[in-house]
Amino acid sequence: MAYRKVVLVAAFTICLGLSEADAACVAEGGSTQGREAGLVLHLAPTCTQVEREAHSIRGEAIIEALEGGHPVDLVGVIVQGDVLFDRLIPQALSRSSLEAQLPNQDNLGHSQEQRLVRGGLRIRDSVVQGAVRHRSVASTLRFEGPVDLQGSRFKEGVDLSWSVFQETVELSGAVFEKQAHFVQGQFVGPVACRETKFGPSTRFHRSVFRRSVDCTGALFDGTAEFLEVTAEQSVEFERSRFGLGTGFSGGRFKSRLSFRDAIFSRETFFTFTVFEGEALFAGAQFLGPADFSNAEFRQQDDLARARFDHPPLLARVKRLEPLQPPSFLHTKNRQYVLTFGLLVTAALLVAYAIKLK
Repeated sequence: MAYRKVVLVAAFTICLGLSEADAACVAEGGSTQGREAGLVLHLAPTCTQVEREAHSIRGEAIIEALEGGHPVDLVGVIVQGDVLFDRLIPQALSRSSLEAQLPNQDNLGHSQEQRLVRGGLRIRDSVVQGAVRHRSVASTLRFEGPVDLQGSRFKEGVDLSWSVFQETVELSGAVFEKQAHFVQGQFVGPVACRETKFGPSTRFHRSVFRRSVDCTGALFDGTAEFLEVTAEQSVEFERSRFGLGTGFSGGRFKSRLSFRDAIFSRETFFTFTVFEGEALFAGAQFLGPADFSNAEFRQQDDLARARFDHPPLLARVKRLEPLQPPSFLHTKNRQYVLTFGLLVTAALLVAYAIKLK
């Protein structure tokens, strides 16, 4: 316990001994209030690489702060070493207790332990040099506060599988150079991954999204797996790009799902996917094979407005009948056309009558 206090105090007081030249680099951090509030360090955009390295934060310090129930708020920093959430002490938790906290969960597995992160986690516009991991399938990692990784670059793999996110998850503008795995995640709050760059492997297999997901303009450079996901509110992949194999098979989308102007460069799978809400594909480009076999569209789809370089596979797809174009007699301009026709006929009859005289 004494070691934890030493590490935490060292992190909080990282700015106290700064020279006047260094002081301009630090925007916030090192105050007495900060020690009570959490691990806080904001470095200004004007900081040099040397200054950032001098004020780097160890991954162990982040875990120590979170284990003590303190929030972590880092902006513009360098994080050295791994951030290992498996080091948090697990708490025994019955399945009934976990279900009471998160009702209607279908993929809790056999977890009997829970690792808690009570404070918020913010690592924004930073560089994380080590791995970020939670790999224990025997326990659930639960973030009670918001998770903000916006604009940060992760040099090594990120694996937060079997995690529960109670609040907002912000990944917009982040860069994942290696894998980004969120297998069987529970996202209670909204998820934002606008303009995010995902690396060679992205996995959200069997994850549940209770609120909206906005991945507008995201780049999935490698394989992207959204297999058997459940989304209860709107999901946006507008203008997103998928570089390698992409899978949404077995997913269930209960609200609006948009792939407008998205680009799928390789094989794409929507087999056994259920689209309960709008499914928008206008302007999407499928450069490789696209398999919609056994999918179900419960609202009118617009697949005809997408571009397929290969004929899509639509075996046993359940779709609504395409809307038939209205007949001439039911168009909104029919009255004008009929009126004009009657006037022409009347004029011809008048001219004929005059001629007979």
